[in-house]
Amino acid sequence: MIYVVLNLAMAAFMVGLAFYTENQTKEDVDNPLVTMDYFLAAALGFMALTIWSSIYHPDRLMLLFVRLSLIFATVYAIDFCTYCILFPSYERPTSVKAVRWILIILSCWFCFTKVKDINITDFLGIQINSTPLFEGRLSLYFPYTLYDLYKLIILFAGPAVSVLIMILRAENREDRLNMQKTVMNALSLLIGWLAVVIIGKATGRVPMFSTLILFGVGLAQVLISYSAMQNFLYDLKYVIGVAVTFTVSYLIPAFIVGFFFPRLWPIAAKNLFLFILYISAVIAAAVTISYQVSKFLSKRAYFRSFQYADTFEDQLSKMDYSGEPEEIVKAMETIFSHNLGLSEITILVENEGKLRAVFEKEKQIELSATDSVFDSMLNQNRTVVLKSAVENGHAYESDKEELLKLFNSTDSDAIILLAEGRHLIGTMLLGPKAGGNIYSEYDSVTFTKLYSYFFVFGYYLKNIANQSIVGTVNREIRMSSQIITSIQENMDPIKNPHYDAGYIMEHAHNIGGEFVDLIRLTDHRHIFVLGDLSGKGISASMSMVIIKSIIRTYLEETRDFKLLVEKVNQFIRFNLPKGTFFEGMFGLIDFSDDTLYYINCGVPSLFLYTRSYNNVIEIQGDGRVLGFVKDISHLIKVKKVKLNPGDIIVTCTDGLIDSKSLRGETYGKERIQKSITESTTFTAERIAKTVYQTCTNFLSKELDDDVSILVIKRLSK
Repeated sequence: MIYVVLNLAMAAFMVGLAFYTENQTKEDVDNPLVTMDYFLAAALGFMALTIWSSIYHPDRLMLLFVRLSLIFATVYAIDFCTYCILFPSYERPTSVKAVRWILIILSCWFCFTKVKDINITDFLGIQINSTPLFEGRLSLYFPYTLYDLYKLIILFAGPAVSVLIMILRAENREDRLNMQKTVMNALSLLIGWLAVVIIGKATGRVPMFSTLILFGVGLAQVLISYSAMQNFLYDLKYVIGVAVTFTVSYLIPAFIVGFFFPRLWPIAAKNLFLFILYISAVIAAAVTISYQVSKFLSKRAYFRSFQYADTFEDQLSKMDYSGEPEEIVKAMETIFSHNLGLSEITILVENEGKLRAVFEKEKQIELSATDSVFDSMLNQNRTVVLKSAVENGHAYESDKEELLKLFNSTDSDAIILLAEGRHLIGTMLLGPKAGGNIYSEYDSVTFTKLYSYFFVFGYYLKNIANQSIVGTVNREIRMSSQIITSIQENMDPIKNPHYDAGYIMEHAHNIGGEFVDLIRLTDHRHIFVLGDLSGKGISASMSMVIIKSIIRTYLEETRDFKLLVEKVNQFIRFNLPKGTFFEGMFGLIDFSDDTLYYINCGVPSLFLYTRSYNNVIEIQGDGRVLGFVKDISHLIKVKKVKLNPGDIIVTCTDGLIDSKSLRGETYGKERIQKSITESTTFTAERIAKTVYQTCTNFLSKELDDDVSILVIKRLSK
């Protein structure tokens, strides 16, 4: 039964490998490796059933199972040969598909007409009998059967010819990555053959090992799948680093434990507890030594290999945007060069429909921001494009020619598109890596993960420093509070004769992450947003500028109020620096029926003054702070309230409510409500200023936190 379990376990492993390979492919194509995994798993599964039926069921059922196992193994061999011959393409022409089905039909004919019977015993292993290859006297010199020839073809001859064709075809290409994969595929086949031969030799001692012959094929399949997923070139540095790390992490601890185990074993006969104590101490020492040495090596650039994501993110998070634009651009270039060893990085910013390099470059690059290839990538939500993926992948077939033309014309190997919605605001063209290595899947994942930092950088260049750095160097202009303030105050005032709106924004440190925005949808509908983004100073203000812009971008795509908030949450979660969150209020006023729809996203209070009761009440809607969870749809709700003539809506950030006086007394909600009640006859803007002034009088000191207040008043006349 152990051989049944082993074959079933290997079959399950191949199914798992199929799922893993399909998940890693990340392309909308049929990966032949996945199909091969399933066929090999089926062959292993029927081999397990063959062994099982030899114990409990008639020979006819056993013969059926072994025939099915042979057929699925043959289909795997056919697909393996096809994979190698057409490598690296996943496309299968109609002629190839037709030949494949002909071969499958022939294999079925052979297995059901030429395979006569099967025997499985502990003394002989598995023996499959078929028609002799030769009749008469030749059979004395060549005592082989058609099954022996069949096995030779599907295990050795067919794969050998297909791998040879693959190698010859690779000689005509200059693609270094696929050449490396070709060599790895050939080595995988050799290792698989070696495993098959070793299993065959082992059957001399343990005949039942012959039922494990497909394990050698499985080993080759695992290695080929691994080869397909490798998207970087091995160099001497990498090979040495991996060899040393493997030696330190595995071989040395194994040697230490192996050295002490036989010397400590005699103690077990006298005192088992003492033996366990000693050997545990040896294992702990070996693991500790391995860990410490590996930790030391991981900090050395020579052994760090390509795992740079954490360092990269740390340096990006510390970018200082308060300096001169030229210094900021050079800081970004230095970060890329330090982590990826780039030969060159070119940053382009959109200006009047053209993408131009910031500052003076030896080679001037100018691209059209409306180029169809950029539009295609953004429509596919691809902001990181690698030349290696275009050359070797299957997800860019429709745009392959244009993308390769773009890479060649700009001498770049990777492009990061900086887009605001579907509008391209800039690009980062990354030159070849040092040593000629290519950009890998690891680079793509890292760039995608850290895209928010690149977006902030691009937005800074586009909206803050654009005037000073596109085509010229101007050391006089810095990002200032006046610029941020002008962006903050860019909003659509409410012009409905029945409504009045006013606001006040005061920052404790000149600039910050709080903002108020009014956005006109139609003559009868207006959106307001009051928000507070985490952080202080320049970093928070940059996030504020981006969020204000992205809200307007999303409103061009959707009029669904709740969906708008959900999309903003996703943008903050995935596109702003890690740890950024938003607390505030989204409101939609429908002037046609005087209804306010609102979603509370963590704002501390929303006050409503009702004229009929001459009272201020606090209204709240269920909601959550944005930016913490991926999907917030089930955590937020749209609430509504009817506005009557004379009613007043007041919302504010926590800086107003939580402010404390010199005596440590909190200003609180009750004082805000009282201040609103005492100023209901004022205009909306004056109400906001009155509430704020009342607070500052109470504090008798400068603000410790930013304060934003928005007032919307339903006029009586």
